[in-house]
Amino acid sequence: MNNEIYYRVKDSRKIIICRREYLSTEMQAFFSNPSRYIEKNTIEFFKNGPGDTTTVAVAAFGDNKFVIKRYNPKGFWHSVKRMLRPSRALRSWKNSHYLEQCDIRTPKPVAVLMERFGPIRQTTYFIMEYVDGLRGWDVFRKDSKYKDSWKIILENIAGLLINIQEARITHDDFHHNNMIFVNNSPVLIDLDHMRLHLYNSIWFRLNYRKDVKNFLRVLGEINPGAQRMAENIFYVR
Repeated sequence: MNNEIYYRVKDSRKIIICRREYLSTEMQAFFSNPSRYIEKNTIEFFKNGPGDTTTVAVAAFGDNKFVIKRYNPKGFWHSVKRMLRPSRALRSWKNSHYLEQCDIRTPKPVAVLMERFGPIRQTTYFIMEYVDGLRGWDVFRKDSKYKDSWKIILENIAGLLINIQEARITHDDFHHNNMIFVNNSPVLIDLDHMRLHLYNSIWFRLNYRKDVKNFLRVLGEINPGAQRMAENIFYVR
């Protein structure tokens, strides 16, 4: 990894990777004590319920806002079993970079922090740029004020599906709530389960179809009318 672009720290207590352009005093303060920084500087929580395996916060870093996704450990033995696998934070970091290479819109990856005790991974964090856009659940709820935009938005989602198919990507949790809409175009988020497929195999095609079906199923649970519109657009294209 290019050290001119990325700041890196690796010791027995933590691993840090950060784009140097974002290595501010506030970012260094976050790396020193992330829980305290989140507590003092959070503007809004997207997810912070009891028992949640992830915490998602919008936090201030000087004059800028970033989204911090914290992956909460499930216990010592779970950490031991998973210590040879990449963390969800690191997968999100790598997958974001891959989507950038494919010109698929996703929030810009900023940093990843992995706290650990020797080889045993503890709490991990992924930081991304804050994207000012419409949340998927606001766009497609039944009383949405954006109904006149549904057709163009769904056409743009169909275009996104074509792009991820060409890139041989499966998201594995593909639905409108994992998108932010900017000028009616989707920005894909929640990438920690995303997979890259080397070949256009039956396994890839099955999982790609699963992504499409999952989108339609989740949409249909809150808005059957929008689901029918999506089916017409997706299957015609």
